[in-house]
Amino acid sequence: MEKSISSGQKQQIAREISAEEQEVYFNELAELTKIGSIPTMIVDSNLVIRHMTESVYTLFAGYYALEKKPFFNVFGRVFTQAEIKDFFESIRSREKGWSWIGNMVHKSHTLKTLYTRVLFHPIFDKANRYLLGYWVIIEDITAQQIETYKLMLNGLLQASMLKDNDTGNHAQRLNFYCQEFAEYLFGLNLYPQITPDFIYNISFLAAIHDIGKIGTPDYILQKQSKLTGIEWDVMKEHTINGALIVSSYPIPMAKEITLSHHERWDGSGYPFKLEGDMIPLSARIVAIADVYDALRMKRSYKSERSHDEAVQYIFENAGKHFDPLLVTHFKKIHHAFDKVWQTLKDEQDEYPGTAIAQKVV
Repeated sequence: MEKSISSGQKQQIAREISAEEQEVYFNELAELTKIGSIPTMIVDSNLVIRHMTESVYTLFAGYYALEKKPFFNVFGRVFTQAEIKDFFESIRSREKGWSWIGNMVHKSHTLKTLYTRVLFHPIFDKANRYLLGYWVIIEDITAQQIETYKLMLNGLLQASMLKDNDTGNHAQRLNFYCQEFAEYLFGLNLYPQITPDFIYNISFLAAIHDIGKIGTPDYILQKQSKLTGIEWDVMKEHTINGALIVSSYPIPMAKEITLSHHERWDGSGYPFKLEGDMIPLSARIVAIADVYDALRMKRSYKSERSHDEAVQYIFENAGKHFDPLLVTHFKKIHHAFDKVWQTLKDEQDEYPGTAIAQKVV
């Protein structure tokens, strides 16, 4: 008998194998899943979830309200219509082994994006005559995806640095400034959002704050004179461009930094004139580090400022440009910034730069 999951055969399954018998069989299979730690579900031929391992609950905690209901009632929003069509064609195809394998992207407003590789594999009755349902085997591939995105972002960062010769070791120094600052704040235990993951993420995502400049015209980036009003408006678009570039990155901090590092505490920044705590904490930290480093750098249009002068500028702009509480903490750790600067300062005495940094600072 040809195996398929047509509606007619579903009726035949119901006649040949009672619901009670199916439940007993599914329970037997569920016992087998207790042996391992792989996130696994059992769904019936109608794709109703009948069993989930504890590791499934752990993996998706905070993403879904997991219940024994139709699979697509839980996960349907992660699929496009085309993907759903391909899914059903696969699990109903003898040629494709009544199976499907693909990637699913799960997003939460409070958690980082979760990437999974999902396999649907058919479950037949003990006589191997009727299709009763599917094993759903789930693999967390978020770490692999993050590494892939990091390589991609690093390539884009290098490309943007070639366009903007104003940088030197600026991006690398920002990573270290922000790591030092975040570690100090973590030790204070005043910011619940600062966790070891936060520290790790900001220690490499700070560098991409200006990645959106890859979309800024060269004549603006390399202009030696003051930008016109229109040119300055184009320049400010690098924040939005950067956020678009990293929109698929699984860690929300990437978008926070690229989009909001030029926002100001008093609401006078860009692109959205956010103020106060509306500005993400990661972007507020990067803002201090970015301005400190810009002040220390020598350019054709300005002399470099000393560590004390840069620190004084930040102190004076607390509550205006910068988060005043963060500046209070910066007062305790600013010497670590100078140490990073002395270690990684640019070998060249001067970079051509552009006049835009005068406005950025």
